[in-house]
Amino acid sequence: MRWVSSAEAILFQERMVCNLGGLFGLLAHGKLESALVQPLAVVFDYEPFPTPALKVATLIDSLIKTHPFRDDNKRTAMRLGVALLEFNFPQKHTVSNDDIEAVAVGIAEDTVTLEDVGHWLEEFMNVNGSRSTNTRGRSLPDAV
Repeated sequence: MRWVSSAEAILFQERMVCNLGGLFGLLAHGKLESALVQPLAVVFDYEPFPTPALKVATLIDSLIKTHPFRDDNKRTAMRLGVALLEFNFPQKHTVSNDDIEAVAVGIAEDTVTLEDVGHWLEEFMNVNGSRSTNTRGRSLPDAV
């Protein structure tokens, strides 16, 4: 599964701010790096987030809760997660902005679990479908 770099995440936040308003920039590079590597962790051959949906759910959760950016952390996290899945897997379903907002707020308020988000992503994003084959040479922000 193709993952996102810190440079791509920063570019993604800049695009969110350009489109929706807010403040550009990173508050803490370490928090961003931590959010990006946490889903890929393997501990003593145990992979805590074994599915693509759980990896992306963990990324979204971590970005929302650690606030690495000056602004638009929830929107950036959700849209980056969706873009990452769209980049790696063909889309057969769409997700409404209302659903995206509800999930982001639920994560921020700790009213939804990581497993809930993983199941939601599996259901609505069809991440268990076949792998997309047309990802070579494209950067992640260009995938949306």
